[in-house]
Amino acid sequence: MSDTATPTATVAAATNRAGVEALKARFGRQNWILSGVLFALLLIIPSLPFVEGWMASQASLIIIYIIAAQGVSILTGYTGLVTVGHGGFLAIGAYTSALMTQHLGTTLIPGIIAGGLMAAFIGMLLGLVFLRLAGAFMAIGTLGFAFFVGSVVNNVPIFEGRTGISLPPNSVFGLEIEDFGFYYVSVMVLLVTTLFVHSLVRSGVGRAFKALRDSEKAAESSGVNKLFFRTLSFSASAFITGIAGALNGNIVNYVSAEVYADIWYSVDILVAAIVGGSAMLFGPFLGGLFVVMVPFFLEELADFSFVLQGVVLITVLIFAPAGIADVIAAPFRNMRRRLMAAVSGGGGS
Repeated sequence: MSDTATPTATVAAATNRAGVEALKARFGRQNWILSGVLFALLLIIPSLPFVEGWMASQASLIIIYIIAAQGVSILTGYTGLVTVGHGGFLAIGAYTSALMTQHLGTTLIPGIIAGGLMAAFIGMLLGLVFLRLAGAFMAIGTLGFAFFVGSVVNNVPIFEGRTGISLPPNSVFGLEIEDFGFYYVSVMVLLVTTLFVHSLVRSGVGRAFKALRDSEKAAESSGVNKLFFRTLSFSASAFITGIAGALNGNIVNYVSAEVYADIWYSVDILVAAIVGGSAMLFGPFLGGLFVVMVPFFLEELADFSFVLQGVVLITVLIFAPAGIADVIAAPFRNMRRRLMAAVSGGGGS
């Protein structure tokens, strides 16, 4: 009796495992299809007859905030470190690109890459400095960093203070681009940063980030090098935000301390990450849309828009701490969980 039952149970277990793996592969394909549809729509939008240049420029600004929020999400959502100073990395990316254009005559793409790399380097140093900080102390430290960057760009002559640096029209591969061209470049950069974040958080590095987020002591006891991975998370986070900064400086062809010495950039980016959902891949998409479009629609009530952002932030923190994206995804996640449970238990029924 037992001799026949054992092979039957083994076959049933193998069938269940095969069903679960097939279902996981199906869910993965669905995720890729939905992502592909989203980016296809982003590429199609400018060709619609009612879309004008200023709309493309506004859409580019939303994308810039999405990218900046992706940078914050690596640090806050996946590593568990609170930052209120990413406006400093935004400024580093913008000024690196602007100074290269002014003194070396570089174009948009090299400026974006250089802005990201310079911010990543500063982020690495900051990660080493803030190694022993966490929670509120980390937030205060990064806020101090943002103030420091603002003071530097406001007072060091090469950055030209509030006079600012005026930049020539953007060009890519020798071709001058306007609002629509800049929008397409922004979409392509967003695609690259999204793939980067997706690959990072699903790699061994991403698992180490999450382990440190959930419990630093447990992660260290499991062999996770806290110094290395926290520094790496700072660098990766700063790299993406620096890219957003380079785009932000070039969207208006002007970089000034009057803009980048403002601490509210850091607040806006953090709000975008938290409201959208800093631990979900598409959370920054919702957060960037929220942060840019609320002031746009309430332009004549500028102070009220800030109040509304604060109210929404508090509401999200109380009722949906994982962000709006998590609320939207919850029904689909529950449906998938039920399907997975049915498949995993179906072979034994």
